[in-house]
Amino acid sequence: MLRGAFTDEEPWTADLGTASKGEKQQAAWWSAARTVAAYRDRYGITDDRTPFGPAPESTSQEIDAIRARAPLNRAHAATIEGTTTEPPRQSAAAGPAPSL
Repeated sequence: MLRGAFTDEEPWTADLGTASKGEKQQAAWWSAARTVAAYRDRYGITDDRTPFGPAPESTSQEIDAIRARAPLNRAHAATIEGTTTEPPRQSAAAGPAPSL
């Protein structure tokens, strides 16, 4: 379904952007795009202008929309920043923060 939407250049896919060239970023992007496609399928979204369609009709749909947007936002941020979607790790050498 998702690859077909890209092949057919369905308008809603434009907001998903494109997969990054980095392997981890590309995997994160495809995972996020599949999550959006699953959301569209689950709620029967036929609006072709935006990935998430009209405003959610219920609280559970609103929660699912938020959950579907989160990985997409992280994938976009990783593509823009050229980073992975994993949070940065604190160096063990950094030690505890100095006290005042």
